Amino acid sequence: MKVKLIKHIFISALILSGCDTMNKINKPLPKLEHGLYNIRLNEQIMEVDPYSGGRIKSLKLDGKDFLTDSTVNNFNWGSTFWLSPQSDWSWPPSAEIDNKAYTAKVNNDQLIMISPKDPKTGIVVKKIFSANKKTDSYKLQYILSNLSDRSQKVAPWEVTRVHINGLAFFPFGKGERRGGLIPYTTEKDGISWYQYRAHQVPAKGDRQLYSDGAEGWLAEVNGNMILIKKFQDIPFEKNAPNEGEIEWYASPVVQGKSYVEIEHQGAYEELKPGESVNWQVEWFLRKLPSNIKQEEGNSILVNYVRTIVK
Repeated sequence: MKVKLIKHIFISALILSGCDTMNKINKPLPKLEHGLYNIRLNEQIMEVDPYSGGRIKSLKLDGKDFLTDSTVNNFNWGSTFWLSPQSDWSWPPSAEIDNKAYTAKVNNDQLIMISPKDPKTGIVVKKIFSANKKTDSYKLQYILSNLSDRSQKVAPWEVTRVHINGLAFFPFGKGERRGGLIPYTTEKDGISWYQYRAHQVPAKGDRQLYSDGAEGWLAEVNGNMILIKKFQDIPFEKNAPNEGEIEWYASPVVQGKSYVEIEHQGAYEELKPGESVNWQVEWFLRKLPSNIKQEEGNSILVNYVRTIVK
């Protein structure tokens, strides 16, 4: 009887161990190669640079990078994270958060990056990257911790640099949309569209758009690829001062050096000493079906995105 019981326990342990091993095999795991961490997801690969602000260096599908790199602009490249509003720090952004080396570690399927403490605010940013095979998406978490001795109001801000000639669009929310790009945007059925055209980028002044969002998504199409960002929609009243839940920026037009920023922000809230806030974003990179055109006002394109983020 004891022998049978021991055998049963042993077999059960093997099964559980096998299930755990299979789960690990099925989960895309972060890997360190040549100083960069990467997470492979089917035909996609996300590379993260721990030495440059723990920022996303590249996001590739079938070897083609959707993001711009340092050859386009050696300061503004890849996808980074800032604190909002910008009026609290002007320019440049906090080096500790934007571009200094982060402490990196891997915990199972999660890649964890931790910033140095920002000397002005006392805030530390933890970035957690992982991939989900079921949804074919990347999960991003930004955890802001207030290690100072004072309360402060802040909003999380993801800034992603992409190639020119793309089409950006999102469902807009309340309030006035503003910025120097407004004359070159179109609106249809609650969606704001911006098709990049070099000759329309203002040579001087404001080259941005600020807007409240709706539905909790933002998308960019370029060529046969589309990047969709999904996040929690925030009330108009929670937008940071002089900012927008959704923002676009077009850099000055310079041959081979131009880029566009697609940006979004979380809620502007008080963070007391010792408190943390966890802001979550999900990225979907896809090949755009050949029957869907990259054109402003295309309801089929909007419905395609809504199907993915639902």
